[in-house]
Amino acid sequence: MTYALLKTPAHTRVSFQDTDTLAINELAVLFRNIHVKDIRTARIGGVQYILFDVKEPIFQSDIRLLSRMSFIHAIFEFLPEENILKPVILDAGYFLPDELSTILKYSGKTNELFTRLMLNIAQLYIKNAPDQLNILDPLAGKGTTLYEALMQGHNAYGVEIDTKMAAESVTYLKKYLETAKQKHENHSEKTSGQSHLGKFTALRSQIKIKQSLHFEIIAGDTRYSNSYFKKNFFHAIIADLPYGVQHSSKTSKKPQNVGFTRNALGMIKEALPAWTRVLAPGGVIVLAWNLFLIPRAEMAELLIQHDFILPEMDVDFSHRVDQAIDRDFIVCVKK
Repeated sequence: MTYALLKTPAHTRVSFQDTDTLAINELAVLFRNIHVKDIRTARIGGVQYILFDVKEPIFQSDIRLLSRMSFIHAIFEFLPEENILKPVILDAGYFLPDELSTILKYSGKTNELFTRLMLNIAQLYIKNAPDQLNILDPLAGKGTTLYEALMQGHNAYGVEIDTKMAAESVTYLKKYLETAKQKHENHSEKTSGQSHLGKFTALRSQIKIKQSLHFEIIAGDTRYSNSYFKKNFFHAIIADLPYGVQHSSKTSKKPQNVGFTRNALGMIKEALPAWTRVLAPGGVIVLAWNLFLIPRAEMAELLIQHDFILPEMDVDFSHRVDQAIDRDFIVCVKK
C-alpha cells in the first residue's frame, strides 16, 4: 500500500527550502521500526505530497503518530493505478486543541511546529516512558513547548528568567481555559532557598487542568532548576537556545547583575549540571541552537563530557531559518 501525506502550508515557516527534507527525515525517524519503505516526494494533481509504501495497512496507533507529526495537514491512501487519493481520518488524540500553541504570537517565539518536532523526537528515545510524561522547558519564554506538551496529555513545566514573559504565559493559559470552558485550578507562590550558586528567589505559578494535567512555570534562573524541582523528576528536557538574534542568553551568576552574550554555550555550561540532576535516568534532553554560533561537534562534546549518550540518527535535521540562523537540534540520553 502507498500512503500520501500532505504538508501544512505553515511548515514552510519552519525551514523554507528545507521543508521536504525535514518532513521526510521526521517520518523516517519516527517510523523506523514500522517497515516504511521508499519515502519520497511526488506531485499529484499539481500538489506536492510525501509518499511511502508499506506491506499492510497501518494500524490506528500509527495513524495517531502520523497525525501528531509536525508537518501533517492530511493523510491519504494513494491508488496510483487510478490516481486516486482516499482520505484517512486524522486522529491525533490531543488532550487539548492544537490551537493552544498557535494563537499566541510574539517576537522570538519558537515555531510551534518545530517545537512539536522536537517533542516527537524526544519521546522516541525516552527509556521506560510512562503514558504521561513530565516535560521541562528550562528556557520557556511564553510557553510554546509547554502548550505542545499539554496538548499531548503530558505535564508541562518551565523556567523563565523574564518575569513578565512567565506571567504572560500563565495569563494566556488561564484565559484560554476559561474561554474553552475547561475546568482548572491555579495557584502561585514565592519560593526561595540556597544553592551552590548562592541564594535565590522565584515565583512558582501552577495550573491544574481537569484534575489530571499539571502546568507550572517558574519565574527564575534556569541554573537553579535543581532547587525548584525534585531529583530525577523529568522524562524529557526540551529547549530552544537563544540564537543571538531575537534575544540573548544570560550568563551572570547573579540574576540581578546580568550580562549578555550572543553565544548560548556559556549559559548551557552553567545550567547543564542542574538540568542533569532533575532529569531521570533514561530521560532525554533535546536542544536546538544556531549552528552559526556553536558548531555541532562542540555541542556534542559538551554533552558527552556530562556523561550523556548521543543516539545515532541516520538523518540530518539542520536547516536554514534565515540568513542569520542555521538551526539544528541534538538528542542525548542520560545514563
